[in-house]
Amino acid sequence: MSISICKTLYQLKSSIRNSPTHYICFAQIRSFLSSLASVNQTPNQPSFTVNYLINSCGFPLEKAITASKHINFETPENPDSVIAFLCNHGFTKTQALNVIRKVPQVIVSNPEKTLLPKLEFFKSKGVSSTDVVKILSLSPNLLIRSLDNQIIPSFEFFKNLIGSEERALSAIKRFAGPLLVDLKSRMTPNVDILREVNVPDAKIVYLLAYHPRVFMSSCERFRQIVEEVKGMGFNHLKMTFVLAIYALNSMSKPSWEKKIEAYKKWGFSEDVILVAFGKYPLFMMVSEDKITRVMDFLVNKMGLESSCVSKRPRLLSYSFEKRIVPRCLVYQALQAKGLIKKPIIIFMMLTSTEMWFIEKVVNLTKEEAPEILKLYEEKLAIARFPSPAHPGNLAVEFSHYLLL
Repeated sequence: MSISICKTLYQLKSSIRNSPTHYICFAQIRSFLSSLASVNQTPNQPSFTVNYLINSCGFPLEKAITASKHINFETPENPDSVIAFLCNHGFTKTQALNVIRKVPQVIVSNPEKTLLPKLEFFKSKGVSSTDVVKILSLSPNLLIRSLDNQIIPSFEFFKNLIGSEERALSAIKRFAGPLLVDLKSRMTPNVDILREVNVPDAKIVYLLAYHPRVFMSSCERFRQIVEEVKGMGFNHLKMTFVLAIYALNSMSKPSWEKKIEAYKKWGFSEDVILVAFGKYPLFMMVSEDKITRVMDFLVNKMGLESSCVSKRPRLLSYSFEKRIVPRCLVYQALQAKGLIKKPIIIFMMLTSTEMWFIEKVVNLTKEEAPEILKLYEEKLAIARFPSPAHPGNLAVEFSHYLLL
């Protein structure tokens, strides 16, 4: 076919050579050849890498194409060995593929030289195989970081900063990524900002151990938050100071405003909200949905004044299903039997520890109301282990009980 085309083109060229429009004709010939070449070209096919990522790892097409710009392999041996390695070291197939989808570079790693030393490092610190899988599933970036140049130095730095390897490991199990990846670039300068305003080291260590993500903010934002907390009148020597930093760091301005509006719907003024925030900063970290559910229950079903709730802001942070509703049910049952006469006791019942509540409320009344312990245990079981028969909606069950 190509020979025939060439002959045709040669004859056409000869016939038009003396034509006054031959330049136009030659341009048309070049255009024809160009289009012919494009027709005869084989369309670009997905690379082996893209096909493997889609078919063996569950990547969407677009993500597979994007990943293939940074990784490339022509055979399945190495990627297969990476997946097998992860599965042989405690990862389920699903967990292994999730790791690869989050950090595709893992699939071109050398399992024995790159991946194994990192697993062995965590195990050498007493971290169980199960926790190693959890850490690396939550922070798979660690698998492509340098063990000697980043992970080990960051671990040692954090351990020295927090003063205890045990507490350091406890925090790393929850927040390994930021602690072992961005430690020196952000955490250290932000710790220094707290020390500049004379926050006690014990309070700083608390934040480091339990809320280390706070320190991942940019230094500029972190300093702004510290100044804002100071401006609210928080005492830098108290735990509420660092808790307020944690709370403000965890939400945007629009989120703060939405929660202000949610509380205002229940009669809280802005001054009352700020006083409550000063008492217990985590009061402002409750979702708008939970604010509505708890306030509706305490005000409309239990008959409490919203002003009484605002004076005890910690109430909003308690579990609605596992604490507030079951204990209120016990309170109402005891009240119906005339065993409780002071309304203020409900707040003591809600804020007390589980041990105190069982010993001082449930057990002390079991002679006059033996069904109380059984009732309480049943409702807790429903809240903790909901089933189709008991979906866990204790508020509905509570309302039904009051009608009995």
